[in-house]
Amino acid sequence: MKNNILILCFLLIAFTASAQQKALYSQYMTNYFILNPAVAGFEKDVSIKMGYRNQWVGFEGAPKTFYLSGEGALFNRQLKRSRKAQGFHGAGGMVYTDQTGPTTRTGALASYAYHVPLNRSIFLSSGFSAGFQQFRFDPAKVRLADGSNERDPVTNHGRVDAFMPDLTLGTFMHSEDFYFGISLFQVLGNKIHEVDGGEEVSRLSRHLFVSGGYNFDVHDKIRLMPSALLKYVQGAPIQADFNLKGAYHMSKRRQKSVYDDQVWAGISYRTQDAIVGLVGVQFQEQFQLSYTYDITVSPVRHHSAGSHEIVLGYRFK
Repeated sequence: MKNNILILCFLLIAFTASAQQKALYSQYMTNYFILNPAVAGFEKDVSIKMGYRNQWVGFEGAPKTFYLSGEGALFNRQLKRSRKAQGFHGAGGMVYTDQTGPTTRTGALASYAYHVPLNRSIFLSSGFSAGFQQFRFDPAKVRLADGSNERDPVTNHGRVDAFMPDLTLGTFMHSEDFYFGISLFQVLGNKIHEVDGGEEVSRLSRHLFVSGGYNFDVHDKIRLMPSALLKYVQGAPIQADFNLKGAYHMSKRRQKSVYDDQVWAGISYRTQDAIVGLVGVQFQEQFQLSYTYDITVSPVRHHSAGSHEIVLGYRFK
């Protein structure tokens, strides 16, 4: 019962104020495309990834998220034949569903990006994702402690369904050694729902993400990749992720490549939320499997056994 009351508090905040609305991911280090549409195509090959996140295990009504994404460069053969840096196009798409207690968000987005060479090794890309987002609130899944569902202004109006266009913008500077990106989600700020007789209107809040990272070699086969991510949305405190990922390349080639069979491990700290452990593997130069476990450090830790996230990937060579 205590868990249901807490979920209702989260729901009321979402209906009456701007707050964190986007699904939370710990696995973006293996799929930056879910953070920024301008990433589409930057590794040239077509990559498809599927992820599932079960957050706050043991907490009734806790978030569960599933997504399927794909992205790659267009006219890839011409790019590989060229010996000089040239601009290129990237495209991709993503479908997802995110359920938290009585609320469900489902969406589909198509993405486009164009990468411009600043010199032989550094590119600057800009891109967008456009599509739709559907929001659903089912009051039948809410049980108020005092049995006042019929009198509460949120739960007494029946199911809420809102279908809205969605737009994300991004820019991304990248090379083999570093990257820096900025993206803005839910640019349109569409109205979700307006409670009869209420002064507040619930809307999709704009979310600003700023990310950056650097890759450096500490051994012929070992590469370290520190990175950081800042997330800002009006009405919520700024959240920061600080990450360190290390990969061991099993290829016999002297020069490391994204195609190498490799294993990786990492650790992250997400402010006000969790400490995250990451492990993963790439094999046969095409298949990827990675897993994260979040150790919750917020007050929610008293009601949950942490969070799990798994991602499967396949690269078309």
